[in-house]
Formats: sequence, structure tokens, C-alpha cells
Amino acid sequence: MSRPFRFCPADGTKLGDPGNDSGAGCPKCDRVWYHNAAPTAGAAIVDGDRALVTKRAREPEKGRFDVPGGFLDADEDPIAGLKREVQEELGIDVEVSLSDLVQMVPHPYGDDGDYVLAMGFKARYTGGEPKPADDVADARWITASDLDAIDFAWDHDRELLRKALGG
Repeated sequence: MSRPFRFCPADGTKLGDPGNDSGAGCPKCDRVWYHNAAPTAGAAIVDGDRALVTKRAREPEKGRFDVPGGFLDADEDPIAGLKREVQEELGIDVEVSLSDLVQMVPHPYGDDGDYVLAMGFKARYTGGEPKPADDVADARWITASDLDAIDFAWDHDRELLRKALGG
């Protein structure tokens, strides 16, 4: 499948089958259109020996836990996007920089085969009361000893929290 396109965005010609590099070529204009992972930014928001996790209010993985964050806009800086997502989801501010990048993990998102590249940061909580909004059903503070008992939507979020909490 040549997602996201079946037809060439440049000239409307039906695209060929994707090759091993995931690109689908246009037989008319010779351009190649790639199925690239969408970038996301998430944060292990740390305050002392605890971190904030969020319960998903929407599919995919509704009702399971992850870290605050989300999809970046096409032209958005990862730090600006992460701060925007945390503000939208919880109404709090965090301190974070590119040097706080802990991991980058490609993984499938949902049942339709789309991939994301999840950038995971360690962020510092700077105050305010987290209030779940947007696509967050609940938020709670946890410690490293809680990690294995939580039903995470994606294992890489558990590992991000483990690294951020030093466990």
C-alpha cells in the first residue's frame, strides 16, 4: 500500500506499488512519494521522585496510559510542540530542551498500519495543577515502583519513564 497517497499529488496518475524503501513511484513524472512516520513528542514530566502519566480518552488505546504529548505540526519545533501539547492536555507548563531527549522510537499507531516516530523527553514540572483536557481522561503522579503495574498503551512510554525516574 502506498500510503498516504494512491495517486500522485503532482499530476494525479495512479502510483505504482511501493518499493523496499516504502516509496511509491509515479510512472508519469518519476517522483517518488514516501510513507514516512509522523513525528510525535512526549514527556516524562518529573517532579522529584514522581512522574505524571495520562489516561487516554480516545482511540487508539483508549483507557490505557501513556505520557503527555502528541503529534507535531508539519513545521513545528519538537520542543514548542511538546510544550503546546502539555498545555492543551493538562494546562501546565514544563521546562524542557533538546538536551533532554531520552529516546526516539518508531512504532505503529492504531490498527491501520500508520507509523509514528515518538520522541521522548524528560521534562521538569514547573507548577500548576494538572487538569485533564483534550484527549486525556485522567492524570496521575506515579513513582518508579508503580511502573510495572500500569497498563501502558506503548511499552516505550514505560521505558521512557523508567529512564527519567532513574529506575
